[in-house]
Amino acid sequence: MKRLYLLCGILLTLLLPATAQQVQLQIDGTAPTEMQLIYLYDIARQQPVDSVVNTSGAFHFSRQTEAGSFYKVGVPDVMFLLLSDGEPVSINFNRGTLTGSSLNERLHRYDLQASNLEMRMQYAYMAGNKPLLDSLRTARQKLLKYIVSENAGNLIPAYYINELAYFCPYAEMKQLLSPDKPYADHPIAQPARTMLADYELKMPGRRFHEMSMPDSFNRLRQLSEWCGQGKYVLLHFWSSTADDYLRDLRRIVYCYEEFHPKGLEVVGISSDTDKQQWLRAINELHMLWPQLCDLKANSAASETWGIHTLPANVLIAPDGYIVAANLFNGDLEDKLEEIFGE
Repeated sequence: MKRLYLLCGILLTLLLPATAQQVQLQIDGTAPTEMQLIYLYDIARQQPVDSVVNTSGAFHFSRQTEAGSFYKVGVPDVMFLLLSDGEPVSINFNRGTLTGSSLNERLHRYDLQASNLEMRMQYAYMAGNKPLLDSLRTARQKLLKYIVSENAGNLIPAYYINELAYFCPYAEMKQLLSPDKPYADHPIAQPARTMLADYELKMPGRRFHEMSMPDSFNRLRQLSEWCGQGKYVLLHFWSSTADDYLRDLRRIVYCYEEFHPKGLEVVGISSDTDKQQWLRAINELHMLWPQLCDLKANSAASETWGIHTLPANVLIAPDGYIVAANLFNGDLEDKLEEIFGE
């Protein structure tokens, strides 16, 4: 699935307040001599902020930094995760060990577990072993939930909360990001906060958000032409460049053919920027419903509806209020059968 949340880090360059506590980040380590240059990578800035030469198998970092900042140390293929808490850290790349504060040692153990699952997922994906991939993905999700729940009183969850937000139900994420959590306003948790706010734009019971956009015939249209006009309306957000667009669009074609005669309207809203590619996809998939697109990289749908992950959908009731959002894996078909009958 195309994850636009990751684009440019979604404001991860935001800094902690000017009054944030400064601490000394001191890292001593040993590494194989072939690791000639060791990097200090700032997670919030998503870039290296320092590097040192590995001299005779030893290296050292020392710098002032904001308390609670997350860093990775090493080379692109092998990195150790840590956070700055004012206590010295010792890293041994030869043995794969990290020692320091109890918090950093705990974070290191979690990172080893999560990284191991991620690596095994990559192997399963390359081997085309979907059952194993699904099993490993479930195990990783379970691990992330455990990490966040077991560390509600410290900053460790800030590093994992963004991935968790992709599969955690809204009510659970709302609780996990409650203001009383020490990690809730951490800069690197900004994507999760954005996802939560975007979900709230599509909450059931809210009235649909008006939006103007050209259609495939270059006529300016408004959603109020369909929404709130006495019929159920499915807003389908898609792009011909999204990873899952073909599979998802076949589902929408099926739903349109099955339920349009019973009163369902479908409005496609694309984030394509290439008009010919967009029109070609419409024709190839025989999408007979209205199609809207402003051909902008930052589509109006992103801000108005909080759409950053594609595909997405929102079901609007005849009175113009939202019924449900992001119905996948058969949920859309089930909901429409519930509404219109089998």
